[in-house]
Amino acid sequence: MKVYLDYSATSFKKPNEVFKKIEEFYKSNNTNPGRGGYKLAIEAGKMVLNTRNQIKSLFNVGIKDHIIFTKNVTESLNIAIKGLVKKGDHILISSIEHNSVYRVVEHLKEQGIIDYDIIKVRKDGTFPIKEFNKLFKVNTNLCIINHASNVSGHIMPVGEIGKICKEHNIKFVIDGAQTAGSIPVDFKELNCDVFCFTGHKYLMGPTGIGGFIVKDDIAKDIDTLIDGGTGSFSEESTMPKVLPDRFETGTLNTIGIAGLNGALTYLLNQDINDIYVKEKEMHDRLYEGIRDIPGIIFYGDMEVEKLPVISFNIKGLDSGELAGILDYQYGIMTRSGLHCSPLAHETFNSLDGSIRISIGHFSTNEEIDYVVDILNKLGNYK
Repeated sequence: MKVYLDYSATSFKKPNEVFKKIEEFYKSNNTNPGRGGYKLAIEAGKMVLNTRNQIKSLFNVGIKDHIIFTKNVTESLNIAIKGLVKKGDHILISSIEHNSVYRVVEHLKEQGIIDYDIIKVRKDGTFPIKEFNKLFKVNTNLCIINHASNVSGHIMPVGEIGKICKEHNIKFVIDGAQTAGSIPVDFKELNCDVFCFTGHKYLMGPTGIGGFIVKDDIAKDIDTLIDGGTGSFSEESTMPKVLPDRFETGTLNTIGIAGLNGALTYLLNQDINDIYVKEKEMHDRLYEGIRDIPGIIFYGDMEVEKLPVISFNIKGLDSGELAGILDYQYGIMTRSGLHCSPLAHETFNSLDGSIRISIGHFSTNEEIDYVVDILNKLGNYK
């Protein structure tokens, strides 16, 4: 039996609509949108526009706000963070940030551009709102928060965090890598200026496509990360101010956008909350099945509202060794190590790494029961 449980890294199975849309676009069009004025290029542009509108519908994005396509959420975060800061700024991040945020702010600090502080998320995975209020400085200009931990699945109260940021006139960026497509996301209720997402995880699109949603009144404050051709305003020597052109330099990953279009077509015909409830039920089924294994250690509170992600270790078994046994002997694919998030592992006191099981849309109860059986077998006979 082959069981894929690494959805936090990427969705393994994709909806058939993804393959159909990619094949359809490759065979019937495959032109460069926004460049030529011929019919096929115009049709390609319409497909890209349709995908933007799908994202607006899924995330309830305001009519004046903008959808920008990038190659992944890491690029989106780099554009937002580096584009918003100026020399002398102070930044706030949390202690569950992915390296796509942590390394960016650390690099900016090493360059002498900014300073930053880390908001210490509690060991149970909850966010310390009261302590957060005390960390603002006169020069604090930006706050970046991971919507949900890719290590533990704990969801942060971003709406409340965003409200506090607004009160202090601080720009707020959300890393939505784990939440886009996995839980209902309403951009208007997030109280953020920028929401960064990727297409290949819980949105179930192909790799190589991501993006960010940016409020219209903030977009003008973001400097460009990459300059070059946009297919528009070619007579000008600097990047155009108009969006999305300003941030979509060079040829778009049109085939990736086509695949994402197919995935969104599928998702928009589903109820995201129903998907979450089903996956959370499997999460609870897994937790109940393995919680009494001798020596098992879970990270964060397991009985709160969170993504269907479980990180754990079993005393006496190295996480990498256990992941190898699960894969090579039993066909169970998980993730071991630090998951590109050493800050989170420091928070949960798991710096030696952990096993992460992340459940997705195409997971089944049969698979969960199989994993429960194997983990109990290994845990009881180690």
